[in-house]
Amino acid sequence: MWHEPARDLPVIGAPDVLVVGAGSAGIAAAVAAARRGADVWLVERYGFVGGLATFGLINLLLTLDDGCGTQVVAGLCQEAVDRLDAAGAGIHPDATEWGSLDVEAVERWRAYGLIWGAPPDVVRYSVAFDPEAFVDVALDLVRESGVRLRLHSWCAHAYAPDGRIDAVVLESKRGREVVRPRVVVDATGDGDVLVAAGAAYEHVTIPPWLWFRLGGVDAPGPGGFRTTAASRVLVPWGPLSRRVDPIDPDDLTAAELECRDVVRREVARRVAAHPGAWLDDVAKMIGITESRRLVGNYVLERSDGDRRFPDAVARTGHWTRRAVVFDVPYRCLTTAAVRNLLVAGRCISTSRYVHQATKEIPAAMATGEAAGAAAARAPDGEVARVDVAALRADLRTVGAIV
Repeated sequence: MWHEPARDLPVIGAPDVLVVGAGSAGIAAAVAAARRGADVWLVERYGFVGGLATFGLINLLLTLDDGCGTQVVAGLCQEAVDRLDAAGAGIHPDATEWGSLDVEAVERWRAYGLIWGAPPDVVRYSVAFDPEAFVDVALDLVRESGVRLRLHSWCAHAYAPDGRIDAVVLESKRGREVVRPRVVVDATGDGDVLVAAGAAYEHVTIPPWLWFRLGGVDAPGPGGFRTTAASRVLVPWGPLSRRVDPIDPDDLTAAELECRDVVRREVARRVAAHPGAWLDDVAKMIGITESRRLVGNYVLERSDGDRRFPDAVARTGHWTRRAVVFDVPYRCLTTAAVRNLLVAGRCISTSRYVHQATKEIPAAMATGEAAGAAAARAPDGEVARVDVAALRADLRTVGAIV
């Protein structure tokens, strides 16, 4: 062991709301809070926003419906879809097709990666989109709402000495700095803030993915999907043949190298089979979709499918199962251990089964929007004191489905 000498750290801000993690959940949380008048900082460890939805090349919104023709996710996620549509960068079935069993329609949308799950196959309200366009949409939303975006800054620690986060330590090339927010939203995906602050959590290992795109290919072929661009296909390669600990940097590094090696071989095989094809790009983020999850004030279980909760602040279908809808109670975003912390995205409080639904981008944006709206309304930063009935009414007013 080596003792690090104590030192004073500069305090660089005290925003109303600090959102850590600028993936889809964090973007929604920051925008929702800022639109309600809060002073919001959004901190991201990488030099880009969108997370797996952009630099992870997971360019599919699965799904905004219940599998039976009814939309269950809207709000900021629908606004993002509308902006992608306006830019010509999104493709999805028209509402008249949702829930259709028509074989031709199913196969048409399967080619874009929008049909998953066991038979009978049905057309879903899912969306294929261009990742660079999603980055632009996200940045426009963030800047238009007045969020202060801070990239290249890692959440190194969160101090909660009395069950309330007093200081979040950021690490960057400028050294260690402190932000002292009123409310924190953990949208890191890995639960970095909630763990540092002392909240209970579960931790799992998973086999990762590494998606890539090929240019010069007109037909996707086995295991490939059409994209919004002509002559470009998306290949969702994976999973790796072993499980990886996503919070072990050595294991994660080894997995990055292993995934890259296998993808290189797969790219070479596909290029050889399609003269004129080339590697467009490989995801810059390994496909980790689960690591740590909050054990919060309520754990959403499989048996809660189609159960309605009076404190529900988000709703989602399941991308591989039809006719099931999960209400997400506000209690899944909170913990009694930390009074000014909200959690959004894939690390909210659910079982592993339900996590398969709530980890997806539409659900993550829905819980992010709810967390951001709640953070802006929390009296003195006390998230347990949020008027949930008023929060639900607020979310409905702006088009969210709760």
